[in-house]
Amino acid sequence: MSRLISLSILILAGVPLPALAAKVKVWTPHTPADYDTAHLKQTVVSSEGALRLSRQLKPLVSLHVTHVWDVVEDRAGNLFVATGDEGKIFKVTPEGKVSVAFDSQESQILCLALAADGSIYAGTGPSGLIVRIAPDGNSRVIYDSPENYIWSLAIDAKTQAIYAGTGPKGRVYQVTPDGKASVFYTTKQDHVLSLATAADGTVYAGTDKNGVIYRIDPKGKGFVLYQAAQSEVRSLVVTANGLYAATSAPSRRGSSGGSSGDKSSSSGASVTLASTTKSASKASTESGTPSSSSSKEKEPEKPSPAAAPTPPGSGENSVYRIGADGTVREVFREHAMLLSLLRQDGKLFVGTGMDGQLFEVNEATGEHGEIARLDHGQIHCLVKRRDGSIVVGTGDPGKLYTLQDRHAAKGTVVSEVFDAKLISKWGSLRWKAETPLGTDVTLATRGGNVAEPDDTWSDWSAEQSDSETAVIATPPTRFLQYRVTLTTTNEGVTPTVHGLALRYMTTNQAPEIGPIEVPDLDAVTLDNPKKLKFKWSATDANEDDLTYSIHVKKDGWKNWVQLEDSLTKTEYEWDTTTTPAGIYQLKIVASDHKDNAPADALTAERMSAPFAVAHVAPVVTVKVTGIDNGEAVVEATAADPLVRLTAASFAVNGKKWVNVFPTDG
Repeated sequence: MSRLISLSILILAGVPLPALAAKVKVWTPHTPADYDTAHLKQTVVSSEGALRLSRQLKPLVSLHVTHVWDVVEDRAGNLFVATGDEGKIFKVTPEGKVSVAFDSQESQILCLALAADGSIYAGTGPSGLIVRIAPDGNSRVIYDSPENYIWSLAIDAKTQAIYAGTGPKGRVYQVTPDGKASVFYTTKQDHVLSLATAADGTVYAGTDKNGVIYRIDPKGKGFVLYQAAQSEVRSLVVTANGLYAATSAPSRRGSSGGSSGDKSSSSGASVTLASTTKSASKASTESGTPSSSSSKEKEPEKPSPAAAPTPPGSGENSVYRIGADGTVREVFREHAMLLSLLRQDGKLFVGTGMDGQLFEVNEATGEHGEIARLDHGQIHCLVKRRDGSIVVGTGDPGKLYTLQDRHAAKGTVVSEVFDAKLISKWGSLRWKAETPLGTDVTLATRGGNVAEPDDTWSDWSAEQSDSETAVIATPPTRFLQYRVTLTTTNEGVTPTVHGLALRYMTTNQAPEIGPIEVPDLDAVTLDNPKKLKFKWSATDANEDDLTYSIHVKKDGWKNWVQLEDSLTKTEYEWDTTTTPAGIYQLKIVASDHKDNAPADALTAERMSAPFAVAHVAPVVTVKVTGIDNGEAVVEATAADPLVRLTAASFAVNGKKWVNVFPTDG
């Protein structure tokens, strides 16, 4: 008679099975946080973790300054550039010719504003001057304020009144074109970092200290429109439907070290203008359950309420949109100082420091992502030119760029160093990408056995271009890096990488068993001395699932006796009722065979300290040692060869039992 055996093989794609090939692991970078410590060159990461080529930042002119704080464009297309630490205003013609429009004794020209008649107004520090550059090029100081810094300027389109936000006393001044000035509004903050005016003459002010945004009517009546979670409101943009505000609170504050020309505020804190950001502190660095029913028909489950947005954490800054009805919505958040803000065609452009990232926020879809990044420095200002292009002003160093609609031709992403914890064999390399015509994506890898890549690491592998067949062509190592290279021959489009999967298998290592806890009958009185409980711990470097077999051996026995096999718990209770009394040892054998092929599976074993199995009554002898005054003196002796005695008692003629205590203590 023949027997037919049916063998079923189950192959699942993307569905995890318990203890099925658990040693094959995967590294899957696919979120923005996965690239926090990566090195990106001419590449950017979107809010969804997608990698793309960055937009080109084309150098405009060379200025040789430390900071470009602000830029405005006049009606002729000339750019006026406020700089520090040289305290100059440069004029850049449409042809790119550079000249000095104003040379100040001040170290910083902090802000600019363009009037309807073509005049350029500038605010300075650390002496708080307001300068006017007339359309004919003549320049002069029109107001020497009693303040240290003119942080911001705004002009009323109807009246052409000039408003100046100052520090360190948090005042807003109203200044006429001929220099007559008065205090328009006094805030309860330290610095007025940003100003903006609306068509109806309303003035908006963003401040430093408590992150307060004021709305001030033309008569000088102030109202707190919003208090941000962050301490500094750096930029304001007014639109027909609301107000946008960007914050720049640092993650930590450094000590102020004022320069020789600095004026101190009333609180004693000084402002250091030689720092890398135009901050008021200036020395800061960046930093429901378903309802149940007893009825037969189940009631529809009630939907759980949506969770409220989490507040920004330390070092996180936001762009807020404040509607005409006063409602506030956070439209963007990033762990960086938001130094500049521009709105164009329904999109927000946000410039940051310290990594010089430029973000684009699509309000309609809620999508946002980095579109360009400086090699180093900060993006202090963003200016839309009359031709629709965007000028980017930077600091440390101070440069001017034009944001191009074209992408970089080539960019790379070098990942963080991945630690597999053990020497590992590297397997397949997969990625998901969109590659429009003219674009390509390739990957390379390298590895080593020290955490910092050095000359002991392997060389970069050959570029892998086929995401269906690519392998990690790196020898077995503990640490690994990958490099993504994106290219385009059509600068109007960019390839996009949506996620990677790097598979690896660690070299199998034997499990380890920790000390075994056995009952100590000399120290503990058991509730049931016939049932002994044992506990132990075990670890596996490969994080394999372990099973245990339990064995015992009595003194004098040659062989071990197995009590249990394939146990998954790290504890065991042994019923010794039918077991001979004596001194025993327990042996535990741990195996990782569930997660390894038979040829690769490893075991470890450990023996316990000796312990007693004792369920035989003690030996007791009783004798009368004498008669004393008519009373019998009785002496009892009891002994057990394996364990201690815990109690003794006596009874006379079957009456009440009375405890007796040992004479030897």
